[in-house]
Amino acid sequence: MTGDADDGVGAAQLMSSARGWHGVQLAVLGFIGLCGVLQGAANDGGSPRWLQVTAGILVLLALILECLAVGLVATVAWPFREPVTGDVTHADRIRRRLQMGVAITFVAVAVLALGAISSWWPSAPATAPQVRVVTSSGTVCGTLQPGQQGGLGLDVEGRHLLLPLPEVSRLEPVESCP
Repeated sequence: MTGDADDGVGAAQLMSSARGWHGVQLAVLGFIGLCGVLQGAANDGGSPRWLQVTAGILVLLALILECLAVGLVATVAWPFREPVTGDVTHADRIRRRLQMGVAITFVAVAVLALGAISSWWPSAPATAPQVRVVTSSGTVCGTLQPGQQGGLGLDVEGRHLLLPLPEVSRLEPVESCP
């Protein structure tokens, strides 16, 4: 008889535990959603496209896994039918379902962490600004370089030019030189 009573209390304890875990899982689900939004906003082109796509897929996978885990634990916390007291197999089934739901939650968090690593990708090194310089003798375009006093240093297709400042009539930043 004590075995029957313990099984009934065990199912009730599992349901209570599942309700607690369900709250934690909903917080994790919200966190995954927030990370997904932040992941989309953080893709500024600093990391390679393949890494951005992989990170997005990992965040979606974490979301799917967590939804599955929430469903598993919710069916333990709020079963469709009353638990049968004294039914050992029923208690074992709901225990396994709860354990599986909690385990999948941890896997979802790990997958999310893996997807978030992409934000640590080193950004491309800054390049020197390119400028278009209009002088009295024509227009040149290149990358600014250190010059000498009274001159503007410019790298034009691998050649270092020193343009005298009195000859410079206009200096315009450009995205790239033609």
